[in-house]
Amino acid sequence: MPSKKSKTKLFIIVLVPIITLLTGCEFKDIDKDVFVSMIGIDKSDEGDKPYKITLKLYVPTSSFKQSPEPQYSYITQTGETISEAIRILETYSDKELEFGHAKLVVIGEELLKENKASEVLDFLLRRPDIQMISWIAVGRPSAEEIVKMVPQGENAAYPALFNYFDDIGNESQYIITTYLFDFRRRMVEEGIDPILPIIEKKKSHFEISKSLVLVDKKDPHELSTLYTGIFNILSMNTQVADLIINNEEEDFIAKINSMDSKHKVNVQNNNKIALEIEVSLTGYISESKHPLKIQNLSYYNQLLEKVAKEKVTEFITEMTDIGFDPIGFGIDYKSRTLHNKRMNSEEWKEAYKNAEIQIIINPRLKSTGAIQ
Repeated sequence: MPSKKSKTKLFIIVLVPIITLLTGCEFKDIDKDVFVSMIGIDKSDEGDKPYKITLKLYVPTSSFKQSPEPQYSYITQTGETISEAIRILETYSDKELEFGHAKLVVIGEELLKENKASEVLDFLLRRPDIQMISWIAVGRPSAEEIVKMVPQGENAAYPALFNYFDDIGNESQYIITTYLFDFRRRMVEEGIDPILPIIEKKKSHFEISKSLVLVDKKDPHELSTLYTGIFNILSMNTQVADLIINNEEEDFIAKINSMDSKHKVNVQNNNKIALEIEVSLTGYISESKHPLKIQNLSYYNQLLEKVAKEKVTEFITEMTDIGFDPIGFGIDYKSRTLHNKRMNSEEWKEAYKNAEIQIIINPRLKSTGAIQ
């Protein structure tokens, strides 16, 4: 039986060759990287180089006191492909471009009208250093102008645009937040269409109150501010909402601070379907042009039900008429129907276009507001 000493010698003899085969990991100092804050992708004016890429780079400072105001640098390049433009942009800096901190990708509206969303998505998904939780948005008039704009009040630590989408700052019912992973799912999945927020440049600020629905081989469809808000309510993307109630007798605003929405597809005979949507709205009256009585609260709930039902019906009707499905009724249909009994793609599109719309609103106004 080998002794303890011989075992130790044997272990060392085996270990030394193994250690010599190991390689150390490459290390690069952080001051050799420059961090990308936003990525802008536009359609260029050059025929042979259709893509125009704009990168917003953080300018490093030693302390906040040294630079309390935001400081960025911008680099722009056109290319035959997005990757080619990025490769050329890498030669603009003595440091390596680090995309791991890029939280927002802005796509120019003109590029989306050229049906280039799939090509842009392919690039974003293949790069391992771009986060799947990055936000995707549409830039108007262009992605470059959105990326290069620094609005009033922005600080050096956090770009103002991030506050619109991170669920920590702005909570508007008209702002849609679309992540890269969800954008990919909607692009490749049949039964639900991609929807992106539109960032519009104003003189000294951004305005994000509209959205764009995309369908392959079709022109993008813009949703108005009202319909964008309704989409957020139906898809449970917002926690608060305001609904204007206006008729000959009453004129008030219902503040909704709790909501619940459910939708499903009821399959009928001969490839006929009914789209059923049930929405529960809980809140109070936040503003009124006329005196209100708590005794009439049930009447005010009836008015809220009527108006909400009209607006939701108008929105769904518009979506079915043009064949766009940002809510995802197609996915619900597939989940409720066996694969061997499902309609094919063309049959579903025809059924969706001619679907019966059933809207159920459960209003729960609890008070007429607090007036001291």
